[in-house]
Amino acid sequence: MTTLENFYFGNINPSEYRQSKDTRKKLSEMTSLFDELKSILTTEQQKDKMEQIDSCHLTLIALSERDAYIEGFKLGVKMVSEIYRNE
Repeated sequence: MTTLENFYFGNINPSEYRQSKDTRKKLSEMTSLFDELKSILTTEQQKDKMEQIDSCHLTLIALSERDAYIEGFKLGVKMVSEIYRNE
């Protein structure tokens, strides 16, 4: 199958990628810090607020990744169209 056929049939998921070693390390560090912070929060209100911050942060990351993917795809299409426009 060609790449386009694989993409059409769902065999390629462009939003899946392997994280670099540096990214995994920073994610682990952030998770540790988050857990440490949660353990020192004393009231339920503080813990609830921390959960809201974490949820908002995860949503922000997902939206940022989506936007970067879309912009990258647009750039790729522009480069391909430029190639054919110059021929």
